[in-house]
Amino acid sequence: MRPTEDDTAVRPLDHGGRLGPYTLVAPVGAGGMGVVYRAHDERLGRDVAIKVIRPGLLASDAARRRFRIEALALGKLNHPNIATVYDAGTQDGADYLVMELISGQTLKERLESDSLSMQESVTLASEIASALEEAHEHSVIHRDLKPGNIIVTPKGHAKILDFGLAKMLGTNPNDETHPLIDTGVVGTPSYMSPEQAEGRPVDARTDLWSLGVVLYEALAGRVPFRGESGLAVLRAITQEEPDPLRNARWDVPADAVRIVSRALEKHVDKRYQSAAEMGRDLAGISARLSAPDLPRSSLHGGPLAIGVAVLLAAAAGAGWFYHRSERMHWAREQAIPQIRKDFDESRSLAGFGLLNEAELLLPGDPTLAAMFAKNTRNLSIESLPQGATVEVQDYLAPETPWLRLGVTPLRNVRVPNGYFRWRVSKPNVGELLLAPLTRTKMTFDLDAQKSEPAGMKLVEGGEWADMIAFVGWVGPYELQPYYIDRTEVTNRDYQTFVDSGGYAKHEYWRETFLRDGRELTWEEAMSALRDRSGRAGPSTWEGGHYPAGQDDYPVSGVSWYEAAAYAAYAGKSLPVFAQWFRAMPTGISAAAIPQSNISRNAMAPVGTFGGIGPFGTVDMIGNVREWIANSDDNHSRFILGGAWSSLPYLASDPESLPPFDRSPTNGMRCVRNTAPLSAQVAAPITTQRRDFDHYKPASDDTFRAYEAMYAYDKRPLNAESNGVIETTADWRKEKITFDAAYDGERVIAYLFLPKKIKPPFQTVVFFPSARVLYLDNSSTLGDLQFFDYIIQSGRAVMYPVYKGTYERQDTRMLPGTRGNLDLVIRQFKDLGRSIDYLTSRPDIDTNRLAYLGVSMGAAQGVIYCTLAQDAFKTVIFLDGGYFLNRTTPGGDQADFAPRLKKPVLMVNGRYDFTFPLAKSQEPLFRTLGADAALKRHVVLDTPHDVSAKKTDLVQAVLPWLDKYLGRSQ
Repeated sequence: MRPTEDDTAVRPLDHGGRLGPYTLVAPVGAGGMGVVYRAHDERLGRDVAIKVIRPGLLASDAARRRFRIEALALGKLNHPNIATVYDAGTQDGADYLVMELISGQTLKERLESDSLSMQESVTLASEIASALEEAHEHSVIHRDLKPGNIIVTPKGHAKILDFGLAKMLGTNPNDETHPLIDTGVVGTPSYMSPEQAEGRPVDARTDLWSLGVVLYEALAGRVPFRGESGLAVLRAITQEEPDPLRNARWDVPADAVRIVSRALEKHVDKRYQSAAEMGRDLAGISARLSAPDLPRSSLHGGPLAIGVAVLLAAAAGAGWFYHRSERMHWAREQAIPQIRKDFDESRSLAGFGLLNEAELLLPGDPTLAAMFAKNTRNLSIESLPQGATVEVQDYLAPETPWLRLGVTPLRNVRVPNGYFRWRVSKPNVGELLLAPLTRTKMTFDLDAQKSEPAGMKLVEGGEWADMIAFVGWVGPYELQPYYIDRTEVTNRDYQTFVDSGGYAKHEYWRETFLRDGRELTWEEAMSALRDRSGRAGPSTWEGGHYPAGQDDYPVSGVSWYEAAAYAAYAGKSLPVFAQWFRAMPTGISAAAIPQSNISRNAMAPVGTFGGIGPFGTVDMIGNVREWIANSDDNHSRFILGGAWSSLPYLASDPESLPPFDRSPTNGMRCVRNTAPLSAQVAAPITTQRRDFDHYKPASDDTFRAYEAMYAYDKRPLNAESNGVIETTADWRKEKITFDAAYDGERVIAYLFLPKKIKPPFQTVVFFPSARVLYLDNSSTLGDLQFFDYIIQSGRAVMYPVYKGTYERQDTRMLPGTRGNLDLVIRQFKDLGRSIDYLTSRPDIDTNRLAYLGVSMGAAQGVIYCTLAQDAFKTVIFLDGGYFLNRTTPGGDQADFAPRLKKPVLMVNGRYDFTFPLAKSQEPLFRTLGADAALKRHVVLDTPHDVSAKKTDLVQAVLPWLDKYLGRSQ
C-alpha cells in the first residue's frame, strides 16, 4: 500500500508503537482518511501497510459504518491486480486497516516522469479491467479510479489501491451497511463519469468510464477533458466531446481509439456494460502488439520472388528514400526548433502549419505528439445562420494569410492555441471581423448584425467582474446586452452636434456642473467650454470647427460634460466602467498594444490601427482616451484606454480626471443600452485604500531579517567597458557590464557623462518607470525626459538595466506576480552593484551621489533607498507613492519609509490615479523618516506623468540637487 495523490498532513503515531500484533516501522505517507505506515506483522514475520484512520473522521456512527463497509468490501477481493486487505481493527480509539505492502511507482508518477509505450499502456489497462471485473463481481465499485491509485510494480504489473470511496451494491436497499444508491458527488474531477459529476446514482459502468480516461491519458499524455477549475472540468465531462485521441497521438491503433471512445460514452447504455467485455477487447490489442512480425516469404511466395521484388523496389525507390530521409532530417533538426519558436513568439498559425508538415514526415514521433498536445486544441464552431466560412489569423501578425477552418457547423476542428482575429462570412448575409477569446464551443451570430445601429457593435450580456489595477476587484455585475461605437466619435460626428446648437440646448446637459467642489451656473460652465477662438467647441478646435483634413480623426480636447452631452444628443450614453472593460478586457491588452496607437507619435484617423477587440471594436486602446460615465470616490471621472502619447500600461490601467479637464488627448465613444442600467453598475467606483497613518511598521528585529534578505556578497565586479557608444552636444554615453550578485548573470549599465564639466562628477543613479517593461532592448532607453536636464546641468547619470527590464526581462518575476519579491530583491542588488561600480571609477565623486526614481522606480525606490541610504546624499521620487494593496512581507514600503532618513524630494501629479494624492502620495510623504526640514513635496497639475510639466519639473529638481550635492562646476 502507498499514499495517494490526495495526501494531507496528519499527525503520526509514535514509531515503534504497536497496533495489535503489528509494530509500526515508519510512516510512508498520508491519505484522505489517515496516515499510512510501514509495519511488521510479528505473527507471520512479514511487512505490511497499515492505514490508521484520522482521529475525528470516524467520530459519528455513520462514519464508522463507512469504515466497516470499506473493510468488508476490500476483504472480499482476492486478485493479483488488487492490493490485498489482511485485517482490520480498533485499538485505543484508533481504527485501522492492514493491507499488502506494494513496491513500485504510481501510474501518475510514471506518466509524469516518462511516457509509456503503446504496449505498456494497453497491457496495464487490460490488467486493471481484470481487477475491476473481480471487484464488480463482489458488488464493489471503486469510484475513484485514477493514475494516483494505481501502482506499477517493478515487474510492470498494475495494482489498484484505495477503495476508500467504494460502495457495496447489496440486494437490500434497507440495509444501511450495504447502501444501494449514493447520490453524493465523490471522486476526482478529471476521472469522474458524467453520472458522478451530476450527482446521479452510479453502478459498475462508472469505473469503466474512469478506466477509459486512464487509458486515454496513458496513450495521449493528457486527460481528455480539461478546464481552469474543477467545476469547469465537470462541465466539460457532462457537456463536451473529448478531444479525439488521434489528435494527441497519431499512431494509436484504430481498435484502441474505438475502445476509448466506447468507454467514454456519456450515456451509460452506450458504454461498455462490463469490465469483462472491455478487458477482452484490451487483451486482443495487447496480444497483437506483442506478436512478432511474420516473414514476408510465408505469405507471398518463395525467396527468389521476394528477392527480385526487393531488388526492383530498391532500384525504383532509392531516390525517393533519399529524398524522404532528407526531409525527415529537416523535420527533426530544423522544423521542430522553428515550431517551438513560432509558438513562443505568438506565431501560432505558422507553428501549426509546420507542425502538421513535420508530422506527415515523422508519424508517431513523441516530440511532435507532445507539441500537438501542448499547443493545439479542438473546437466546435456554430454560426447563425449555418453555412458560414470561418477563418483565423494570428492577432499579432495581421499581414499574414488567413487559415480557413471550414464551413459551419464545425465539430472538433483542430486549431492551435493562441489569440486570433476571426473572420466569419456568408454571401448575402454578412461578415464578422472580431477577436474573441478562444473557447471550446464558439457561436458567431451573423444575423445579429441586422439589428446593430449604424457604426455600432453588439456586446453580449452576462456577468462581469475583474481585478483592475490600482482599483481592486470591481463587480460582479450582471450586464444586459448593449451596443458600443465601433470607433471613437470623430470630428465629423461632433461637428453635427456643434452645428445643431448643442452647446445652447439645456436638455443635453443633464449633470450638475461641479468644479473644485463648487457648483457652477449654466453660464459659468458654458464660458469654460470654448475653443481657441472663444467659440463653443472642444479645446483643440478653432472658430467652431476642427482642423482641416481631420474629418475622420477622433474628436479631442473635450471635457466629461461635453462627452456626456454629445452622447445624449446622439441618443446614446457614455459607457459605464464595466461596459468598457467588457468590450476590451484587461487580459487582451498585452496583445492589442502593439496593434494600437499608443506610445506613438501622433493621433491617427479612426480605424487606422489593427487593435481589434473581442466584439469588433477598434481603437479602444490608444488614439484618444475615452471618458466613462462613472466617477471615482474623489468626484473625478474615469477616462480609459490611454491616448497616442500615453504609457503602454495605461491601455488597461485606469485614469481619472476632473470632469472639466479638456486635455487634447481626451475623447469618447458611446453606447446604446438595451435595458436600463442598475444603480450599482452606474455608481461611483470605490478604489483601494490603506490606513498608513495607523500602520505599525516592522519591528527592528523583523527589519534586520528583511535586510538579510536583500544582502549580497561584494565579490569582484569583473567589469568590462564597451567604451563610448553615443555622443551628443551635452554628453557621452558609455556602456558597461559587470557581474550581478546572483545566478551568474551580468548587469548592463549606461553611464551618461557631461561634456562641459571636469571630473570627478556628481552622479545621479536612475531607476525608470514601468513603461520600460514594454521595451525589449536597451539600445533604445526609455524615460530620458526625466533626467536629460540633469546631465545638461553638469552631472553624470548612471542608468542600470535592472532585472526584469529590457533584455533582462523574466516572465516569472514580473511586477504583480508571485515572483515579485524576488524581482525586487534582485533589482536592489543590481542597484547595489551599480553603486559598487561607481566607487571603482576615479572620475565619479562617490561622496555626492543621488537617487532618482520614476513611478515604479520611485515606489520601489522607497525600499531601495532605505537599504542603501548610506550611499546617497539625497533621494528624488517622481510620480511615486504608496502602493495601496498589501504586499509580501519584506516588500511593503510602509515597513521601510519611516527608516529613510536622507533628504527626499517628491514631485507628483495632482490628478495621478495610479498613486492618488490624498491616499498614496501624502501618506508616503508624512511617514518618511526624514526630518520635516529635509523633505519637500511638489504637486503639479498633471496626471501620472510629471514630465508633462517639464519646466516645473526641472525647476523643482535642479535646485534640490544644488542644495544637497552642491552646484556642479
